[in-house]
Amino acid sequence: MIVCGALVVAPGSTIFTPQELAHKLVALDYGNGTAYAGLQMLEGAMPREAVTTCAAATSPAERFAGVMRGDFAATVLQEPWITVAEKAGCRLVSTTFFHGTWVATPDVGPDAYAALLRGITNAVHRINADKRRYVSYFMRDWAGHPEVDALRPDDFNLGRIQLKEPTAIPEHEARWAWEWMASWGLIDGAFDLTAQIDRRLEREAHELA
Repeated sequence: MIVCGALVVAPGSTIFTPQELAHKLVALDYGNGTAYAGLQMLEGAMPREAVTTCAAATSPAERFAGVMRGDFAATVLQEPWITVAEKAGCRLVSTTFFHGTWVATPDVGPDAYAALLRGITNAVHRINADKRRYVSYFMRDWAGHPEVDALRPDDFNLGRIQLKEPTAIPEHEARWAWEWMASWGLIDGAFDLTAQIDRRLEREAHELA
């Protein structure tokens, strides 16, 4: 699964580029993929010492409300809240894509994991064949929020919805991600491939799938 994250500023903000967020407060949901994506977008636009963030609610609804109130200069959102923000007049100053990797606990065996891989692969093919049809799931998952309830399928930018078949995790990507997170103080210790990825289970599951 590929996830789109967007750095969003409020309507009327004087910020148009991620560089202009240097030393400005950006709200991130620490510990989640959107937060890591936010750090990467900011890091690519300014020195690390200029990156200024605060811990924000994991709920994107709350972060959206916060940026609209002016509690912080920007935040990072995923769909459907990117579309909600655009409809509200917010500006996207940067977007990026990242892997939403499927993981399993040690008690999940190859057969079960292979079944999961087959299900994901089937879903990828069906959604890619008609993305507009499936954006309703974004709205369903956040039903009850007036801003989401007001959305219609035609409101979504389908270019932000990207899916690919699941593959084995490349070692170089896993190592880079670990070392990058460690450089921010988000995790401790050196990268250990055997401890982080069960290659035997991964290989068997992909062969079965």
